[in-house]
Parts: sequence; C-alpha cells; structure tokens
Amino acid sequence: MDSVKLKELQTELWNIVNKYVGPEDRGAVLGISGMMISIAIELYTVVLQDEDIEGVLEVVSEEIPLLRAKMENELGERTLH
Repeated sequence: MDSVKLKELQTELWNIVNKYVGPEDRGAVLGISGMMISIAIELYTVVLQDEDIEGVLEVVSEEIPLLRAKMENELGERTLH
C-alpha cells in the first residue's frame, strides 16, 4: 500500500473514531484506543515475530511526546478529563 493510500486510510479511521470521542468522555477514548491497539497487534502477529512486535512497541513508546502533541492538535479545543 503506498503512502497516499495509507494517508487516506488514516483519515478515514480518524473520521470514524472522532464521531465517538467527546470532550468529557475519557472512557470512550480508553475503550477505542485499547480496541485499536488490540487490532494492530493482532495484525502484526500475522507478519511479524514476537520480538519484532516488541521492537515496534519500543519505537512507538519513544514517540509518545510527538504523538501527544499531534493528538492535542487534532482535538483542538476539546479537553479530555
């Protein structure tokens, strides 16, 4: 899948998730996030070994500040409590 298609998919996923994320609904954010992580890891298990999946998770953990800033920008004025 090329980068243009991946960006389109990311936008579609965000549009779906954004319908269920409210400014005061922390539970929805946690539930949706957990479900999406689970699906991602399940997909990884089809093509990666356990050690490779762990490596992916390490890289992602290093990116948390960048990811947080991006999501704060996406959510705009909404404050999650």
